[in-house]
Amino acid sequence: MSANGKEPSRLCSLRRRYLSIASILAVLLLGGAMLANWYADEVSLQNTRVLNLQNRAEELMAEIRNGIWKADSALNSMLLNPETEHEQIIANNMHYARRQLSELNAIPALHETGLSDDLKTLDVSFSLLQDKVEYLVEKRRDPNWVYPLLPYISSRLLEPNRNFDTAVQQALNEITEQDGRAYASALYGHFDEVGDLWRKRVLDFRAVIIRFAGLNATDKIPQEKNIDNFAIAIDEKLALLQQLKNQDEFGFESEQALEDMQQAARAWQENWVTAKQLRASKLWRADLEYMSMVIRPNQEMVYVALNSLESGIHVWTGENVINVQDAASTINYVLWGLAGLALVFLISIYLMIERSVLKPIERISMAITEDGDKGQYQLEDNSSQEVNRLVAAFNNMRQQIHQRQMALEDQALHDALTGLPNRALLNDRIEQAINIMRRNTQPMAILLLDLDRFKEVNDALGHQVGDLLLQHVGQRLRCVLRDSDTVARLGGDEFAIVAPNTDAAHASEFAQKIIDVINEAFTIEAQELYVGVSVGLAVYPQHGDDASNLMRHADIAMYHAKRNKLGYSLYKQSQDEDSVNKLTLVSDLHNELEQARSMRLFYQPQMDIFTHEIVAVEALLRWDHPLFGYIPPEQIVNMAEHTGQIHELMRWVVNTALSDCEEYIKSHGIRLSINLSAQNMQDSHLPETIAEALQQHDVEASSVVLEITESAMMNDPVRARNIMVLLDAMGIELAVDDFGTGFSSLGYLKMLPVSELKIDMSFVMNMLEDENDAIIVHSTIELAHNLGLKVVAEGVENQATLLQLRNLKCDVAQGHYISRPIQKTELAQWIR
Repeated sequence: MSANGKEPSRLCSLRRRYLSIASILAVLLLGGAMLANWYADEVSLQNTRVLNLQNRAEELMAEIRNGIWKADSALNSMLLNPETEHEQIIANNMHYARRQLSELNAIPALHETGLSDDLKTLDVSFSLLQDKVEYLVEKRRDPNWVYPLLPYISSRLLEPNRNFDTAVQQALNEITEQDGRAYASALYGHFDEVGDLWRKRVLDFRAVIIRFAGLNATDKIPQEKNIDNFAIAIDEKLALLQQLKNQDEFGFESEQALEDMQQAARAWQENWVTAKQLRASKLWRADLEYMSMVIRPNQEMVYVALNSLESGIHVWTGENVINVQDAASTINYVLWGLAGLALVFLISIYLMIERSVLKPIERISMAITEDGDKGQYQLEDNSSQEVNRLVAAFNNMRQQIHQRQMALEDQALHDALTGLPNRALLNDRIEQAINIMRRNTQPMAILLLDLDRFKEVNDALGHQVGDLLLQHVGQRLRCVLRDSDTVARLGGDEFAIVAPNTDAAHASEFAQKIIDVINEAFTIEAQELYVGVSVGLAVYPQHGDDASNLMRHADIAMYHAKRNKLGYSLYKQSQDEDSVNKLTLVSDLHNELEQARSMRLFYQPQMDIFTHEIVAVEALLRWDHPLFGYIPPEQIVNMAEHTGQIHELMRWVVNTALSDCEEYIKSHGIRLSINLSAQNMQDSHLPETIAEALQQHDVEASSVVLEITESAMMNDPVRARNIMVLLDAMGIELAVDDFGTGFSSLGYLKMLPVSELKIDMSFVMNMLEDENDAIIVHSTIELAHNLGLKVVAEGVENQATLLQLRNLKCDVAQGHYISRPIQKTELAQWIR
């Protein structure tokens, strides 16, 4: 029961209202639709009868045309190539057309529409055409009627052809019997050639006869010219054979054969000339003349009769189309009426929805806004059953949302994995603790924890074991806390503890206790795991008076402890200064790469030991910082790698070195040697970057040597080798720097496209005093030469070392004895 005492079942139903109005409209629409449908069916039935009659008549007339056309096609084929099957096809198609015409005559409606005269004309025309076709088929069987000249061709040209072929074969047989190797006889070849010319002439003659017989053409064709050309060639061959005969080179049968061939050739040529004259007359094809003068006109009469009948049918069906249009107009009026009723229905429905749905919903939305501000959750509306149920469902939904919101707020403040407070709740607890400690003038400690060796556990055993380990760590931390303390997980393997009423001394003891607990073995999935922890301590108010500063200082102390393996570390101002200094250096490095002020390149020459010529200079990075002084190159590279600036640093070194040494490379043929870092060897864009720099400074790739340390190649050998192959393909020479200090596989060395080994200076500088260093230098030189590599010795500090390297056949020397690293301006003077 609702608040006003009405039961929902007694409320007016929107469904009932809708059904009442819809029922009335449905009766009206259904009645109008049935009336329009009946009328449309009647008109459609009449139109269907007319269309079916038209389609049937047009189909029969098309079949009549098709039968006549097929018969005509077969008749043409018969005229070209008379066969019995052609006569059968002609008869079948004419009879088929006759049957279709009979069916057309049998349609009563055509006679009722006044088309009887057209049907009669069509019947008479077709009967006449059929008689003429049957006459032509009958006469076509008589060759003498079709081709009056065939007897002449058969009697006058066939016999000379046979005589010539027989004479040629007679001569060839005699020559074969006498010689035994017919293909080697010149006389055999002459007879065979004249026989081949005769056969080609006869083939062209047959082509001419076929063309004349099929097309009744009188124009001269290429084959006729060929026949005359072959006649000349045959006469020349016969004349040649006559000369050979006069030289007594013929046998008896060959002499007789030659006479027969000459006589047959003359007879055939004379009869061919007569045949061409006869062919030019109009008596060549009587059937074609009959086809043109008799059959074609009768066909045209039939087609005219068919077209006249078809036009009459179209006129009749056009009258029926007018009736259909009138019916369509009537139905259109009915549909407009039904559309008007539907519009009235829509307006009625809208008014009902406006009063019973939209306005109640508007009241509900306003009540929701007002009640939400006041914290009320119960709404009421009894305008209809449906709205009443909607309000009840909404009240229930708001209650559920409130419960879920409370659960979400709890989840938002706690870590999902360990159930510990997260960073947001930790910051709130810190601020609360600071306020309490400030009022009570008591200290408070912040402990920031980071697990050691957690990444190794995650990588080796998987994230599932890593998550279980974090849960166990959280449980152990809870066990060592006091009730007033708070432990939170910040993310990853970082935890934080808020310890009120704790000074620096007690915080250090607390940190050591935590370290001892975490250092104990964790048993997870039947495995004992050991991890350590680094703890950073910051104390309020000594190290900060707000949550942000305390957390930052604890973080600095924690990284100081981890970096120095101290276990725990209490924040000191000097630690912060180190961090600030590093940040300053990182920022300054970025600015130097944008526009160099104190960072520059020095160059140390490399000398050919035997010719004393300068063959290369190595670019060396130097940074004399205005605040921190000299920064070692190793520190610059490490800082660039950790901050992601190593690629920009490499690009700056390459472009600066090419710009400084471009003149010496082109004028003196000196090569430029540049060092690459480990991360450079993992950069797939390195070859592209080097190529762009070479193109920009117009320097040949062979003028550049890239020095790569052994450790850089072994970090990821596969990727490093792929990049080295690309650089080598560009023409750049590759050198292994600091060789002997870390290479793990000589077998891998021979697979790399390197051309040069640089012996580390630690071996070269002491080789005169230390026998082991001397052996290493000697062995390295022999190994490199055996592999076809050039050797550069670094650290040459005196003449004795240089002479010893010369005795060991080292190729190139580099060191202070030759030249210390010098700037670009000094390099120009030094080279001169």
